[in-house]
Amino acid sequence: MSDLTVTSDLGYVEDAFAWARKRALDWVQTDAAAGNLPSYWAGYPSRPMFYSRDVCHQAAGAHLLGLDAENFAMFRHFARSATAERKWYPLWAFHFDGSIAALDYHGDEHFVREIPAVFDLTYRALRQYDWTGDGNWLDDPDLAAYYRRSVGDFVRAHDHDGDGIPEAPGTGDIFDGAASYNEHPERPLNVAADGLAFQYGALVELARHYGDDYRAKAVGIQREFLTWWDESSGSYARGRVKDGSLDIGWGIETSWLSTMTGLAGSGVRTERFLDFIEKWLETDAPPNIESFSYLPEVFFRHGRDESAWRWLRHLIDSRDDYPEISFTVVEHLVAGLLGLVPNAPEASLTIDSHLPAEIGWLTADHVRVGEWDLRIAQEGRHATELTVHSGPGPLTVTVGSAGTWTLEPGQTARVTSQTKDPS
Repeated sequence: MSDLTVTSDLGYVEDAFAWARKRALDWVQTDAAAGNLPSYWAGYPSRPMFYSRDVCHQAAGAHLLGLDAENFAMFRHFARSATAERKWYPLWAFHFDGSIAALDYHGDEHFVREIPAVFDLTYRALRQYDWTGDGNWLDDPDLAAYYRRSVGDFVRAHDHDGDGIPEAPGTGDIFDGAASYNEHPERPLNVAADGLAFQYGALVELARHYGDDYRAKAVGIQREFLTWWDESSGSYARGRVKDGSLDIGWGIETSWLSTMTGLAGSGVRTERFLDFIEKWLETDAPPNIESFSYLPEVFFRHGRDESAWRWLRHLIDSRDDYPEISFTVVEHLVAGLLGLVPNAPEASLTIDSHLPAEIGWLTADHVRVGEWDLRIAQEGRHATELTVHSGPGPLTVTVGSAGTWTLEPGQTARVTSQTKDPS
């Protein structure tokens, strides 16, 4: 378990972190029964299981809380479940002892499967390597094979028109296979924007860690998506339907996840698309609280920090018992507000304040990046202080546009918008 703490001039933040930390740790199932995998609850509170989509989204918060063994065991379990008989889909859910959740599995031809999850597992697992620096995330045979197959064998098995993008049957039945994380679209999709978003994200991460052979495929996926722009609505399409036409309109996950993984890029169109998303959130918000848990990451990524804070407060105020909420609140309060981008394998960390006007200062202590134990304090947008409590060697730190420097274990640096002063 981590010693992570959060303090702030805004008591609301401290109360929120205390609630989220305790509630998330309450969901840990590693020693709850004999035979359990290292695991935590990830799915409906009424279902004692861990689901692929939920594990993917809870993993960053779980790392911050010291649950690296749980993350690794669950990701590897999903990786092992993707077989040729299942056409390289991983299973959707398991019980904590590793047995298949029969609720979502009726046989190798009939089980719940959603295309985004295939790529999300690769995308999030490789980001765990960035957080932990643990080479097993790259070298474990089951995980390494899964990564390759997710963007290789899986795509070939489901790409019926040869464009490098897998298609779902378009029946609307999740037991046949769904194109999107949005299980109730207005029209059943063959290809969904959120599926493309995670395929792109997985390819970008693979290119970073395994070589540029994957980068060209990522560029091709993005090039295709950017043709989905609809000028009249100021949005990208939700996806394609059976006849090949684009499906235009508000689509919840099919709308905003393309902005979260970088698929939509940046620039004027992306800003208009974010405006479109913000407008529709006001008038047609999703009915399920867990969908909201992506929004802070969406808006932090694009510097819309007040919007990110608005939806983070929505999650906090819900005090919802869905496990995804407590885990992602931990992530957003620490990695999101402080703007942390770790690269433990390269002994580096980027920090860029996303504090909203309501928060004067925020400190997170005992943040783990690889083997480094850090204290990170921010005062608004003008000052950051970093202490390296301990670590295996020097850590290279970049703070916003103020610059980059190297800190040894035991050193502290205070950076303002004009200066950096390691000591």
